[in-house]
Amino acid sequence: MLKYFLILILVVLAWCPWLKPEEVIQIIDTRVAEMQAANEDFCAMWVDKGSITKVPFGYTEKVSYDCTVTDPQYGVLKSTNTVFVSFYKGIIGMPNKKVGKQ
Repeated sequence: MLKYFLILILVVLAWCPWLKPEEVIQIIDTRVAEMQAANEDFCAMWVDKGSITKVPFGYTEKVSYDCTVTDPQYGVLKSTNTVFVSFYKGIIGMPNKKVGKQ
């Protein structure tokens, strides 16, 4: 009986019906804003809201950054990371880039 209960719990966590795409977008947007407010040398960063995808145990979403905004010659090239937002609303894989100094 306990085995079936654990399987049921695992299925519910994988499905995570309490986490909606709109909430995931808000979680990522809030985290990007916090990171940019905390670090003046933080790269330009934006979220691809059309990239949100439901996967087991959460959602994935693409977050892009561009460090060439203030240093076009020596800045880090543009890049995109796939970020995972888990069923407990934790974020895994958030880019953490700084603008190159001149």
